[in-house]
Amino acid sequence: MTTQTQEKIQHKKLPDFQESNPILPRGLSATRAKWRIKKSMLRGIFQFYKNPLEVLKLLNVLKDRYAQIFGVELLSKIAQVDGKYYWRLGAPGFPSTASRRLFISEVKRQKGTADSPIMQTIYFAITKKCALKCEHCFEWDNLNQPETLGSKDILAIARKWQDYGVAQIILTGGEPLLRVNDIYRLLEEKNPATDFWIITSGLGLNEERAAKLKRLGLTGVMISLEHFEPAAHDKFRGYVGLFEKAAEAIHFANQAKLVTAISFCATKEFVNENNLDKLMATAKKLGVAFVQFLDPRAVGHFKNKDVALSEEQVVLLEKTMIRYNAGKEFAAFPIVEYPAYHQRRVGCLASGNRFFYIDTDGDAHICPFCSQKVCSSSQFQAEDTLRLLQQFDCHAFEKNSEF
Repeated sequence: MTTQTQEKIQHKKLPDFQESNPILPRGLSATRAKWRIKKSMLRGIFQFYKNPLEVLKLLNVLKDRYAQIFGVELLSKIAQVDGKYYWRLGAPGFPSTASRRLFISEVKRQKGTADSPIMQTIYFAITKKCALKCEHCFEWDNLNQPETLGSKDILAIARKWQDYGVAQIILTGGEPLLRVNDIYRLLEEKNPATDFWIITSGLGLNEERAAKLKRLGLTGVMISLEHFEPAAHDKFRGYVGLFEKAAEAIHFANQAKLVTAISFCATKEFVNENNLDKLMATAKKLGVAFVQFLDPRAVGHFKNKDVALSEEQVVLLEKTMIRYNAGKEFAAFPIVEYPAYHQRRVGCLASGNRFFYIDTDGDAHICPFCSQKVCSSSQFQAEDTLRLLQQFDCHAFEKNSEF
């Protein structure tokens, strides 16, 4: 279908699903949640420090580092979904075994006693198949090629990293829902100490599947939304009607009590204050807990293209993140995450520091955007994979050596 034909198609307006807001309002409920979370943190620190002054000192260090990394104070905004609290996409829901283990690991890192700290997140691409033609796809050269990983391979890789203690496994692709039966098997065998997420276009996430995924233990879904205007989103992703499918998928996920997030590639054609405010208003209406801003990178389908944001646009994205996360007038809006913010300040946390990427061949990369195959995650032990990953640097940001 030609671009001209796409642009002539009439799109529906944003569906009016009347979603409930997962963001805790300022007041007693948010205060109680913050106290409950901080009390758990204090108990965790008391495992290593018996002096109350040392405990409070370390808690303040962790809070200061959080502000340095994320630009706002710890727990400035909290989402509540199905009885659990969420304040970062990279942190498991609280209370949970995964949340507690990850926090203890962070305390050990700060104390200098973490011989094998828990890996925070693994992005795991489980399929090369996809019906879309997204302008920014970093897996563009591998799309719709014959699959390398069979069902047993996917299960074995996921099991290995759960046994190692990873807090989150985020399934991506391609379109991971094209292997939904493999996802069901993963969830049926999942370790309760690991949260599972899916990154999807929304295609294939109907009411029945959302309910089953939740029942089997899925934590959340991150759905790509590149524009607040349906036609512009569909054009960017090369699929007519996709905006409506994405909105419906978010609705079904919310209905199933999954955590929902929007992931957005901040192109230089899009980034201005008016557009960002409209995108956030759309996200609020959809009832998502998180919005993730991603800088465009000249890899995959963007390879050899001038996609870099201007300095002014970068500053605007950073200010928008802080404004929506800390501003009283935006208290009811979703939590904004902007990974490049902390990457510019404290370095990249990939390369097996806090996260890394496993591609559709089962190979480990330092991150999804640095196309650097390091080793086979199937053939190497977890500890050896991390040791090899940590020898490589991020292509865009300095490697972090402190956090």
